[in-house]
Amino acid sequence: MASARRETGLKLGLIIMAAMTVLMAGLFVFGPRDEAAPTPPAIADAQEALLDRLSDAPTGRAVTALKMTAPGTFAELETLTHAAIVEGASQQALSELVLEALFAQFRAQAGSIKGASSDDFQIIVRDLRSGLEQLKASNSHWCKGETIAAFLAQNESDLVPSLLSEFPYGSPQYDWAMDWMTTILTVAKQGQDRRLSHARPGFRDEAILQQTGLALGSEQWALGIQIAAFANSEGTSYAQMQEVIAGMNVCDLGIAVETVSARLPGDVRARIWADLIPEIMVGNTPYVMYRVNDYFFIG
Repeated sequence: MASARRETGLKLGLIIMAAMTVLMAGLFVFGPRDEAAPTPPAIADAQEALLDRLSDAPTGRAVTALKMTAPGTFAELETLTHAAIVEGASQQALSELVLEALFAQFRAQAGSIKGASSDDFQIIVRDLRSGLEQLKASNSHWCKGETIAAFLAQNESDLVPSLLSEFPYGSPQYDWAMDWMTTILTVAKQGQDRRLSHARPGFRDEAILQQTGLALGSEQWALGIQIAAFANSEGTSYAQMQEVIAGMNVCDLGIAVETVSARLPGDVRARIWADLIPEIMVGNTPYVMYRVNDYFFIG
């Protein structure tokens, strides 16, 4: 049962990693995760043993952030990795345990993230953009909407190992995942220690966001056409929406989201992301899609 709960949490985290910006296209098909109870602390030198095997700086920063933000999950990771090291696990196998522990924090830290500052929300989105820019520069198939759609249509038993394979230890994408999760956990820790309260977005916030998005669409006409096509297909049929999504460049869309976010007034940005990001993190698909339609599509 515990293994099943971890897989569900891993699926949630990895799907967000692969497709956070595809929320506009309605491709989130996961459910919430049941949080596992914290396990007792493991042997005192377990962290040192893990970081001796995974000695790169990004892993070290991420594990330290996990220890500060989620000590229960960190203790469970110590227990699992210590047992794996005793059994002679490879670096790749150990890195997958670390990824699983980190990605499970998406749902666990959603409430803390909700209390983040406007600047911290922008840092989260900016760091996500850096990963998308790497994918775009390498002409990755992950920038194609149909790739994301097909990937998420897999059974969970196939999805989890194939997603893990996208972050091989020592690769640029692994380092980026470690750094982005360090950002997520650092912001969550700040939210735990000093939670800010943001009002719900109002009509003025929606109007400013729409105006900013329309201005960007006029600058980047190809992107504007893609968004307009989706807006016209929304509410018709899922098959038609999928066809439109297949023609979208997910990386361009995500980069555009960060650009719009950076141009928003700080107070507007804080209210918009405090409303959306925590719901994305827990997989509240109906609410996210309802709000995204309000925010981005006029008419």
